[in-house]
Amino acid sequence: MDVVRELRRKQDDLKADRKALVEQIAEIDRKIAAVDAVIQIYEPGHSPRKAAAQRGRKGGQFLGGLFAEDNFSARILNTLRLAQTPISTHECAIRVAQQKDIAEDDPRMSEIAGRVSIQLSGLAKRNRVEQIKGDGRAYLWRVAA
Repeated sequence: MDVVRELRRKQDDLKADRKALVEQIAEIDRKIAAVDAVIQIYEPGHSPRKAAAQRGRKGGQFLGGLFAEDNFSARILNTLRLAQTPISTHECAIRVAQQKDIAEDDPRMSEIAGRVSIQLSGLAKRNRVEQIKGDGRAYLWRVAA
């Protein structure tokens, strides 16, 4: 029995299940929006935009689900491993974005960089990455030894 092949098969199954759930959530969100529209007919003061914004935050939809199928922490760790030398948060964000064909000058880069920064801080707390002093005031990141 090839353990790695079985694990990859299981991982593919789990990714497919996750994708199906993301699609179900999107369908539920569409139904909620339809109900909001009906509520607005009977209660003109009802504000569906406010409720939708709260649902979006709680659901953790990052860049419209662009990274929904990914383990973002694992993607960052892999980016740091491939870098071979310590890199800045900004450089890490650029490399992560390029993996999704997002250009460095894309307006979404600031959101990606912010999310990468948050993830790096969390990984540092779990001793998965290390922050080291770079040139000037910059800090660089590397996978913890």
